[in-house]
Amino acid sequence: MKRLLCPAAAFAILMSCSGSAAAADCDRECLRGFITQYLNAMVAHTPGVLPVAANIRFTEDTVDMKLGDGLWKQASKLRPYRLDILDTAQGVAASQVVVEEAGSPVMLILRLKVIDRKIAEVETQVTRSQKEGAIFAVDGLQSPNAAMLRPVEPAARSSRARIRPTSYANFSSPACPTCRIDGTRVKGSRIRSTRPPS
Repeated sequence: MKRLLCPAAAFAILMSCSGSAAAADCDRECLRGFITQYLNAMVAHTPGVLPVAANIRFTEDTVDMKLGDGLWKQASKLRPYRLDILDTAQGVAASQVVVEEAGSPVMLILRLKVIDRKIAEVETQVTRSQKEGAIFAVDGLQSPNAAMLRPVEPAARSSRARIRPTSYANFSSPACPTCRIDGTRVKGSRIRSTRPPS
């Protein structure tokens, strides 16, 4: 049986797993553009048009695959809902998107690692039904909540060092007694990494 984290927890894990290599040459709009390119290529079934590193790593639900396999095979349309989270210091672009696969809605959580303006890593989590994911009210997702898009004033921002432990706190919660983190491994969820991302 598949287990799935809520989207917020999934984003926290995907973003906190990113390495420390900076990508100063790719600003927020550059990273957002990589998400757009990736999604457009996916629904067009043309992975070859993407600027990718020679050693690109692609995973879907923690399974290593060839880019173009998995959801790529039947993704047919992008719905309007899309929430991007962009980390220029790490060169990471993440997004929560509603995609159609053969006409049915799919919740896609996507993380791209961009190095030298090429996609080096693609990590995805695909949820096709409520059975697969605790939160799957896909028809209620028309546009991101305005609060999620509002910039945080610099004085109110937490440091990266403070946020990282908080992102893992969900896994020591009494609400999730089977969730544990051992280094980069998350037990009790579908997000497992046998090899740490860069």
